[in-house]
Amino acid sequence: MATRKRGYYTTKLGGKNRTMHFSMNFWANFTEILGISLEQIGDVFSGGVSLSNIRALIYAALLANDQETGVEPDYNQFTVGAWLEDLEADELEKIIEAMTESRILGNSLNMGIERNVKNTTKAGK
Repeated sequence: MATRKRGYYTTKLGGKNRTMHFSMNFWANFTEILGISLEQIGDVFSGGVSLSNIRALIYAALLANDQETGVEPDYNQFTVGAWLEDLEADELEKIIEAMTESRILGNSLNMGIERNVKNTTKAGK
């Protein structure tokens, strides 16, 4: 079961419903985890997304929501990575879509990420 609110995405991970928030705190977490600057975000998403970047993206969004709501995280990057083994490809596409629809990614902050995500049948995309 997944719910949608602009900039938020809730899905079942690790045996319970968890909410991701694609906010300024998400971008701070994401860039810190990857050790990159805000200007380098477009490079992360150009030419496809690696598994470590997907893990970092979901971890950073979960962490941002929990930090903002005062919930003590019961996971780390590696437990999130283990949870992702059960995540369906269409669910991942919805998470990416929620990120690209977030208010933080205004036109001037798009960082080269396509706003209108297109479905593909190519393996690994």
